[in-house]
Amino acid sequence: MEVSSFELIYKPQSPSGAADTVLQGYFLNITNLEDTQLTFQVNFVTSSVTDADRSLANNTIAFIDTPNVNNTPATLVGGLTAPSFVLNPSVTIAPNETAKIAVLPSDPFPAPVGPANFEARGYVTLRLRPVIVFDGVGISLQPQLDRPARVLLTPQNRATYFDVNGDINDQTQAGLPTGSGAAIDEVEPESFFSFLPGGGFSASLAELQAAEMPEFEERDLAMMLMAVSASDLSLREVNASLKKAGVGMALEKRKL
Repeated sequence: MEVSSFELIYKPQSPSGAADTVLQGYFLNITNLEDTQLTFQVNFVTSSVTDADRSLANNTIAFIDTPNVNNTPATLVGGLTAPSFVLNPSVTIAPNETAKIAVLPSDPFPAPVGPANFEARGYVTLRLRPVIVFDGVGISLQPQLDRPARVLLTPQNRATYFDVNGDINDQTQAGLPTGSGAAIDEVEPESFFSFLPGGGFSASLAELQAAEMPEFEERDLAMMLMAVSASDLSLREVNASLKKAGVGMALEKRKL
């Protein structure tokens, strides 16, 4: 689901004339309104750019704050020209608890020393990714809930203004409208394919990517392969299924 827009800024407030330097970050509160622990994937979707001063790559610092763990360091994963960046690690929230995500410019951080020339904008999405389940017979990616998860979302911009001497002149924070227009929303659970001995994968890689599962990512396949390799399933059978599904890789066991 789409949460809100975001804009990270580290540059003069005005492109001409004397102006304070603005350091603006994006903050998001996520409250899990369900009675079970949930893990969310947060994506920052932006335009594919080649200018290093307009890419999220290597220009941000991020934290995840929960009631039990204070300010866990996080990163936005993606290359210079990537159109989307994944917050790593994912955000795990206990029942009825609230997590805060903070993403700030870091070019440099925290105090401007010049020249300040960074800006990036786009929108934030929230996903309820499936989890790996091994039942002793097969392996599958299953949804975390059998229905949409209720969440309470509060996105904000927070900005600090520095004068020409690098001293803090002012600070502001402003709430952002959510994509749905409501603070309480629902995140659809995602589920993908399964692997059963003799039956292979439930769909080919091309089908998952193009038709049945447009949100399929290679990381989902990697997660399943890790679980398969740690199980007692026949690797010959697994590799035959991978080949049939159009996946150009095979597993083998090695002694370390």
